[in-house]
Amino acid sequence: MQRRDFLRAAPAAALAWPAQLSAFRTQLRRSTTPPTEDYWEVVRSAFLVPDDRIYLNVGTLGVQPRVVVDAVVEHTRRVAMSYPPGVEWDTLKQEAGTLLNGDPAGFVFPRNTTEGMNFVAQGLELDAGDEVLTTDHEHIGGLCCWQLLAARRGVVLRPLPIPPTPRDAGESVDRFRRARSARTRVLSVSHVNFTNGVVMPVRALVELARPRGVLVVVDGAHPPGMMPVDLRALDADCYASSPHKWLLAPQGSGLLYLREEWRARLWPTLASGGWDDPKLGADRLNHLGTADESRLAGLLAALRFHQAIGSERVHARIRELRGMLREAVAGIPGVAVITPPGDELSAGLLSLRTSRPALDVQAQLARAANIRTRVIGEYGYGWLRLSAHVYNRPAEITRMADVLRAVLQGRV
Repeated sequence: MQRRDFLRAAPAAALAWPAQLSAFRTQLRRSTTPPTEDYWEVVRSAFLVPDDRIYLNVGTLGVQPRVVVDAVVEHTRRVAMSYPPGVEWDTLKQEAGTLLNGDPAGFVFPRNTTEGMNFVAQGLELDAGDEVLTTDHEHIGGLCCWQLLAARRGVVLRPLPIPPTPRDAGESVDRFRRARSARTRVLSVSHVNFTNGVVMPVRALVELARPRGVLVVVDGAHPPGMMPVDLRALDADCYASSPHKWLLAPQGSGLLYLREEWRARLWPTLASGGWDDPKLGADRLNHLGTADESRLAGLLAALRFHQAIGSERVHARIRELRGMLREAVAGIPGVAVITPPGDELSAGLLSLRTSRPALDVQAQLARAANIRTRVIGEYGYGWLRLSAHVYNRPAEITRMADVLRAVLQGRV
């Protein structure tokens, strides 16, 4: 390459977001250890959330840190300048495998949990009369794929009632044990229920199902980034997730992990080059034609941002904030906490029953103090759901509780 051509190419070849992330790591190292609120203010400064905004809905969509936004923009700009996006798929798989303790060869990158769950459901050979057991706490992203099979192929879909506030994990396992039959082919469950924040006993369900040849398919939309996830230890057959939630990745970046036997066995939903080559394994499902690789660049940046803080610190902070939320609302008249206490059955989501309709409460919180929450209207539950992440301040939780109290007392 001639010198003038090299100089012309250099600005496009050099990416700024890795240096930005390195500077963030340096800031964190200079902050207090163990982390104090000053440390978390440094973390907060990495986000674009306005100071007058109290965002308590990461369970729907996480707030992307500035470095993730910049990674997406930079890679998009590279393509506009006629350069390749520069995303290294093997690096992305390795980083995901390190965080989630999964074999890098087992990762597929759909757009979200919904797409991943559909890849699984459409890729299985299920016949009329075959049975799928699920629960009455499933998100549409993990439920509608089975409803489609029921309508189109005659698959039997059986949602099992799970108590809103279970006493222990064994209670849910017993429901599945009693419900299984000779026609049961699949157990489809959420790792963390979007409705009430309950952590489901995935490993125990795998131990229940595998001796009978029953697949366990997991809607893992929430756990990555929120709590420890060990894919090898869970050993589910298929695990789909949405890193745009708690991993704070861009919208349109998903994960699907396949146990080894399913990497060559699952039928692709979308057929492109190599769809029929079993030697490609899970990569057959990554061949989707032209894709927006900028979202994968953002996912890689999100993984590294998470690692810069450290998984243990992130998970501990989320648990701490969940505890603050529970304590802040527990004494408010007209509030009943649905999510069970403790770390065994709950993670980062907190659902409440309120004396006034939850949709009204949500609207009042938004109008009075620019607070974003989620209402769980599915299945007729009508709960208000709160979810906090590392960018939230304790003062925001106090403010939310004060406004919630005023709303329920009719003062707002």
